[in-house]
Amino acid sequence: MDRRRVNGPEQSVPPLLKNLPERQPILNNDGKRVDQRKIDDLRPIFLKTGLVTQANGSAYIEVGNTKAVCAVYGPRQLKRAGFSSNGTLNCEFKFSTFSCTKRRAHMRDSEEKGYSQVLVQALAPAVRLELLPKSAIDIYVNVLENDGTSSCLAAAIVAASTALADAGIEMLDQVTACSAVLSKKQIIMDGTELEEQQKDGNMVVSYMPSLNEVTHILQSGISEAATTSQAIEQCIDGCSKIYSVMSTALLQSLDNNNNDEEENNKL
Repeated sequence: MDRRRVNGPEQSVPPLLKNLPERQPILNNDGKRVDQRKIDDLRPIFLKTGLVTQANGSAYIEVGNTKAVCAVYGPRQLKRAGFSSNGTLNCEFKFSTFSCTKRRAHMRDSEEKGYSQVLVQALAPAVRLELLPKSAIDIYVNVLENDGTSSCLAAAIVAASTALADAGIEMLDQVTACSAVLSKKQIIMDGTELEEQQKDGNMVVSYMPSLNEVTHILQSGISEAATTSQAIEQCIDGCSKIYSVMSTALLQSLDNNNNDEEENNKL
């Protein structure tokens, strides 16, 4: 008997494959999606600052079923590094183990490390790192629920930019981000996870509205040049809408801080 190998059964049967349900089309007969949005509509956004009290700045964002929290620490002095005229921006993007349909590992994988670099590239043009020599700013983004990978990345950029402003980091402008799903020559704004399963490509655009500058574009998949240009324009329009939500959240945070100071002075 060969003890180094496990002998298979004498009789075997082929596996029974379960019939997968047919995918529903993204748009119904009325031209609306599953959640009754039009093809160019964004999901409602909830944004609040000051969630993590131990951090210098923080923000919590909900975009439909997508939920993420961001904490900013610093600026802190770099002790073991040589002198640098510009500061360093460190970002860490992480999916919670329970955030996706398939359970995530505790250690960051290659996708999360790639998204961390995208965060740095999208936010660095807006942060005035030249005013922070030999210093570092640490940004931590944790996705609590994933309803579309592209929308998670866009929500992370919005939350990180808001948290930087909440921490009092001097910036040239707020960085907003918007995602789009490209499917059958259609541009679907702010796609969900079900819509991304039928995608031909996707796009995430980071934009500074006041300066009218694009800081980063991330595109994957196949699309024509005309479709790509139109998707960028629609994402920029979406970023302008998100910018008003970010401004309102920061103003509310400022008003709450002023009210708390007045109450403390009365006491």
